Amino acid sequence: MVEDRCVRCCQGEEDTNHVFRLCPITKEIWSQLNFNWVLNNSIPDLWNWFTWVFNQGTNEQCRIFCCGLWLIWANRNKLIYEGKSSTSQDISKQINSYISELDGIKNKALILEANARPKQHIQRVNVAIYFDAAFDSQNFRSASGLAVKDEGGRTLATKSILHVNVASPFAAEAHAGFQLTKLGINMGFHILDILGDLKTVITKCQNANRDRSTIGAIISDIQSLKPHFQEIRFYFIPRLENTEAHRLSKEALKNGTWREGLQVRSEKKWSKIFWDLQVKRKDKMNKSIGMEKGK
Repeated sequence: MVEDRCVRCCQGEEDTNHVFRLCPITKEIWSQLNFNWVLNNSIPDLWNWFTWVFNQGTNEQCRIFCCGLWLIWANRNKLIYEGKSSTSQDISKQINSYISELDGIKNKALILEANARPKQHIQRVNVAIYFDAAFDSQNFRSASGLAVKDEGGRTLATKSILHVNVASPFAAEAHAGFQLTKLGINMGFHILDILGDLKTVITKCQNANRDRSTIGAIISDIQSLKPHFQEIRFYFIPRLENTEAHRLSKEALKNGTWREGLQVRSEKKWSKIFWDLQVKRKDKMNKSIGMEKGK
């Protein structure tokens, strides 16, 4: 009967299997979320399919999957009862935004918890790049703010970059992480500390396993650049310790321009300077080791 037709695609009979798996609109949503793998099975029963997905997926993937089911059903109801139609891209963006909102709440809780504990200052012996991102949810733009600092915390260089077609605040932070890794390579660093205030992205960058979340492709790009360094380490820091990168990203997004604090010197000259710093540091370490052996 016509009444049984799917209200979104008008192609198949609407049942729960069609709504969540077979509808072309639903397939587009799962694809845009990098969740094509949930459709790679022939399990006919819906509840057995749910069980299979939960067994196969990570905790984060299961959370995104549940959010996807909820918003797919909610948008289907809006179309039937309110006449409001949403595209697959609209729904996938809603899913990403909701997950980002949940992670933002969790991140704030972690920051409050960290601030409540006695502060343990990270003792750095390497040059570090601090990064942050600002996100425009209306226009899906973002800006990355990068600040290069020496061991004493003095700012050596800054950079801000604009990005378009950014799906979520998560993706914005991941883009910033990719840009700072490229900056570290261009400036000739061999040993590098990376510090940011979004714990989820930092954790993903620390993990060597393949990330299958919505920002997995960007995380994979970051992982592919790691072999360029002798050592690269990622640290989570509270927002209060990341004010310069935060300011750079906010200003770039507000002004709609990017800027680079490397214009005074060419990147080759910066590379030589930081190489000299690393050589001097190694000399100090060797002298210290020699003194210990002589005792």
